[in-house]
Amino acid sequence: MILYILSCERTESGGGIYSFELETNGAFKKLAYFPCDRPMYAAKCDKGLCVLLRQPFSDSEDSGYFYIDENLQNATAVESTKGRIACHLCVDGNDAYIVNYLSGNIVKNGVTSVQRVGKSVNIFRQAEPHTHFIGQTPDGYFAVCDLGTDTLAVYDKNLRILSETQVPADYGIRHLTFSKDGKYIYAVNELVPSVSVFAYKDGQTTILHTIKIDCENENASGAAIRISDDAKYLYISLREENAICVFSLDGANLTLEQKVDCGGEGPRDFNIFGDCLVCCNEKSNNVSVFRTENGKVKNKISEKELAHVLCCL
Repeated sequence: MILYILSCERTESGGGIYSFELETNGAFKKLAYFPCDRPMYAAKCDKGLCVLLRQPFSDSEDSGYFYIDENLQNATAVESTKGRIACHLCVDGNDAYIVNYLSGNIVKNGVTSVQRVGKSVNIFRQAEPHTHFIGQTPDGYFAVCDLGTDTLAVYDKNLRILSETQVPADYGIRHLTFSKDGKYIYAVNELVPSVSVFAYKDGQTTILHTIKIDCENENASGAAIRISDDAKYLYISLREENAICVFSLDGANLTLEQKVDCGGEGPRDFNIFGDCLVCCNEKSNNVSVFRTENGKVKNKISEKELAHVLCCL
């Protein structure tokens, strides 16, 4: 299996995109490296990868994006995301949809931009919109998490708003995933570590309930969320707590089954590949690989040192 990992460092410090062959025993075999300055996130697409860069322009604070083939050999020119601190994207055919966290806008192909408005109760983190995630719904719309306004918003392909639903104030919705039948959305909240569950149909969302996660560290924050291939388990990473939580799923009902150490500090992103869970620990500069069995996280089988790791796919 080919694994792509983003190191959000300056190019001169080894920042860029790495590809590895992840062997069955968890060993990393380096295949290629493409140097680029502070990559934030990437998505697979027909062209290979679409990649976000934090601030690539000498004359602008805008973030940028570009495409590169799967072998990390040929890259397009970097285009502006028309906003600051782009942190998430998805690609639909030839169209790239990007959210800029700091400027709180949603952009299609670096041209069409929709500025979100509003705020919430946390004066330090929610004085303005902060779009943190965009992902395609099973029926072809786009779900956006706005941490700054505690809002889950759904847009059509032309970025026209279809619906908005809020999580509890000051919870800070961050990332989401869908149930395999498309009927439910599970969202991880950053500011108050928790999972909000929504009913979903035809671009409309209804919040059903929110489940708080007990944490030992008072500064714990939710980060990434994934669903297992068999749709029976939900996984969440917690920064500061440095843990992965595993929930069993039954439609809108979640049951916490496990909470385990993530193998490092600051698990910003993780992903599940077959019976392996790969975790990017941003603060400890390492990638941890765990074996999974029947949904549960088992033993750590390998580890790779890599600076400022933010994303794996």
